[in-house]
Amino acid sequence: MSKKDKDLELWQNWKTSQDSRDLNNLFKNMAPLIHHNIKPLKGSISDTVLEAEAKLQALKAFKTYDPNKGVKLSTHVTNNLKKVNRLVYNNMELLSIPENRRIKFKNFEAAEANLEEELGRPPTVNELSDKLGWSKAEVARHRAESWKELSASNPNVSDVGFHDDANSTLISYVYNDLAPKYQSVFEMTTGYGGSKEYDNKYIMKKLNMTQGQLSYAKTKIKNNIKEAIGTYGY
Repeated sequence: MSKKDKDLELWQNWKTSQDSRDLNNLFKNMAPLIHHNIKPLKGSISDTVLEAEAKLQALKAFKTYDPNKGVKLSTHVTNNLKKVNRLVYNNMELLSIPENRRIKFKNFEAAEANLEEELGRPPTVNELSDKLGWSKAEVARHRAESWKELSASNPNVSDVGFHDDANSTLISYVYNDLAPKYQSVFEMTTGYGGSKEYDNKYIMKKLNMTQGQLSYAKTKIKNNIKEAIGTYGY
């Protein structure tokens, strides 16, 4: 039985019975996912408070999950766990973070979670820009600042070997000419648009791609960059 099927079976058992033992079994099965999502936040606030909030958000995810929407339970739980970031952010009073930035962070987190559940993959900087009504530069800046403030881990090293910011004419041209899924590959590999950089294994899992598909996407991106350089004389 696949992990997806096991998740669904345990969720259906609890949904039908509403029994605490079935709920406990569901929580045990989801424990690795929950711990993975809150690990970067360890040390920012009390572990007891952090874990309690994570369980609360996971429970809310169990209650609101609808398998008919075509989204995996694990994805729905992960999206809900992003709300734990808000608890951490709201407890950063010692950093004297202005209220307007906290509000923007909440809006950003909500938009990102909603889009990821709707699309079945992380949203691109373009999609977040459209959703929030912000400029791409503002989305990129906010996303980069969020990673620095809320993540205890450093980004992985990109193997595309090309970095630039959201205002580069050449990179904007190449990026905007890509299909949305390839835009996600571009962002998650290079850090474009304020994204955190990820290794191949994570990207394949998050975007539901095989090694061959990811390699093809990266090759296409590299070729597009070379072509743009040749065409525009950069």
